[in-house]
Amino acid sequence: MDVFETLESRVGRLIEAYKALQGRVAELETANRALKVGDETVDELRERISHLEAERDEVRTRLERVLENLAALEI
Repeated sequence: MDVFETLESRVGRLIEAYKALQGRVAELETANRALKVGDETVDELRERISHLEAERDEVRTRLERVLENLAALEI
């Protein structure tokens, strides 16, 4: 019977380890989904920054033209 008790003990530990592993896999899948959402957010922010930089450059160009026209009027 000693062999069967040892085998039963090992099977029990194996089952517990498997359950723990399943729990860890579920946690990692959740973390992975959160990271993917974060990546999408980062991409959206990069796009927004790019758009705002383009707007800033356009405003800067217009302002420079206005300042040049004002400078020409003062002469």
